[in-house]
Amino acid sequence: MKKDNRLTNYAIGYATCILLTLIAYLIASLNYYRNWAIIATIATLALIQFVIQIVFFLHLSKEKKDRWRLYVFISMILVVLILVIGSIWIMNNLDSNMMLDQKQSNLYLKSQDGL
Repeated sequence: MKKDNRLTNYAIGYATCILLTLIAYLIASLNYYRNWAIIATIATLALIQFVIQIVFFLHLSKEKKDRWRLYVFISMILVVLILVIGSIWIMNNLDSNMMLDQKQSNLYLKSQDGL
């Protein structure tokens, strides 16, 4: 790939990412929509920006010569998803098992000295 073509691709990717970020900021700051619509729109813009960064900056495309990059990237995404989902699952399980209900809280407070 020529240096000029690579620089043009970087510039296009950078300008597109800046534009998507500004659009997301304006949508969030102007509050024209309901909360769920704002969240859905920002999530969609983030997904589009993610794909643009993959194509323009990480150079992960459908080319067959650098297929190993795609495999490493997919495995990295899977590891991150396992970590995030597993952490959320563990925290949710701890929250439901460690929290006392109102009756147990009152009984505990009454049993403490000086409270």
